[in-house]
Amino acid sequence: MIATILFFSSCTVAKIGGKGAVPVLLNQPENQMQLIEHVIIKKNRNFDFTSSYDVSEIMSKVIAEKQPDAVINTQITLKQGIDNYFINLFTLGIANSTKIIIDADMMKAKKGNN
Repeated sequence: MIATILFFSSCTVAKIGGKGAVPVLLNQPENQMQLIEHVIIKKNRNFDFTSSYDVSEIMSKVIAEKQPDAVINTQITLKQGIDNYFINLFTLGIANSTKIIIDADMMKAKKGNN
């Protein structure tokens, strides 16, 4: 029974999206942009039943502080450390614990003559 639970808990697929006023891009936009700051945001999500992550929600505090026109070169990494392992073991893999790491560039549109 334990082997079956471990097998099914390792088949988790994450849904990653972004819904917000500031565009979140995985690559460079066509327009000329100026780097405000490179950010790395780490969040531990415990007792997650959905495996659905909204990047804009996770980044909302940093976006509010920096006021970028766009967030580009976004890389999202899901990891599980030893603390996550023990939480997942305690819940038998039903309620997952995951570390989310977002690596991105906060950008402003360049102003000037084109």
